[in-house]
Amino acid sequence: MNKLQFKILKKKGNARVGQITLNGIKLTTPVFMPVGTKATIKGLILDMLKDPKYTGSKTPINLILANTFHLYLRPGDKLIRKAGGLHEFENRDGLILTDSGGFQVFSLGLSKKSVKSESQRSIKSKGPDDLMTGGPSTKHDVQIKLTEQGVHFNSPYDGSKHFFTPENVVDIQCNLGSDIMMVLDVCSPADANKKTIEEHMHMTHRRAKRAFDHFQKKYDKERGVLFPIVQGGAHKDLRSQSIKFLSEYARDGIAVGGVSVGEEKKLIQEIVKHTGSELPEDKPRYLMGVGTPEDILHAIENGFDMFDCVLPTRLGRHGIAFSSKGNLKMTNAKYKADFTPLVKTCTCFACTHFTKAYISHLIRENEMLGGILLSLHNIAYLHNMLENRKAKMLRK
Repeated sequence: MNKLQFKILKKKGNARVGQITLNGIKLTTPVFMPVGTKATIKGLILDMLKDPKYTGSKTPINLILANTFHLYLRPGDKLIRKAGGLHEFENRDGLILTDSGGFQVFSLGLSKKSVKSESQRSIKSKGPDDLMTGGPSTKHDVQIKLTEQGVHFNSPYDGSKHFFTPENVVDIQCNLGSDIMMVLDVCSPADANKKTIEEHMHMTHRRAKRAFDHFQKKYDKERGVLFPIVQGGAHKDLRSQSIKFLSEYARDGIAVGGVSVGEEKKLIQEIVKHTGSELPEDKPRYLMGVGTPEDILHAIENGFDMFDCVLPTRLGRHGIAFSSKGNLKMTNAKYKADFTPLVKTCTCFACTHFTKAYISHLIRENEMLGGILLSLHNIAYLHNMLENRKAKMLRK
């Protein structure tokens, strides 16, 4: 029996409501995973995600994401293992998904112009601010070399040299005590040519095989499960090839990566629709890096179950709130004397306790509470949007 149990409770068209059971925890899908890059969601106490007082929902947020790349560098996966894994380290009793670090390596500067040869090529990046994770800026240039064995890089924090392979990335995630792990993939930039994207896709496939072979030999009895990642850029034929190859490894679930890396929205939607129609029906389907309300709803209509993105908290820290009428920018003059909630129908702590005028004031004065309240609201907004959608589907 698989460690991760998944069953579909209801379908409407391609949209579905499902249930994941893993390590004694049950959660219904579709589900949005807040991103806790460095074992914390910026500005929030993790217990807030389980408390109806803060989320406005009776259903706790029981699945979050942590970043393998950053936690490996600081404080180190071996230290976290000594602490008892991420769950003990951050006092978290819900499920934790860890990414593989492949996207962070891409964000360090892997682009079409920099990959002259697939066997080796050095490129430069400016530091952790390029990782799309909100890390601190540094003076260390980052060198990346992609090879068949793995990827060489130096730390954006202190310049130290490191090497990721499909095998040691599994080791790192097992040290972290992750519930759901990702294989080390190769993410192509949106402007790469088809030949490069195809080379990256095949390399991703070879890495997936190596990762699963290593996982099954060494960690099959551990708490975690491993997902492969579909690649292929904006090319439907490559996406189909990738799904066909990786379905063999989708024992517990499957992810689709390389979707939100700079493509136009229409193209993203076409790829989401195409991949959603071909992924294994009986496994959870994880669309990586998608986090706007409209993009999530579109993906749900095309059969996806799991989502993550830094956008809700990043926008929150920059004074922007989700709403059914689009994003609300709290620095706009019209909110200075607006004494209504962010969203009248939202039951999160920010909306039930404070006004737009107050939050606008906090943002204008660079008070950290403003970003905290907006981050909480944005996460709760997505969570409650999905909870309401699931409830509506289950009633029909």
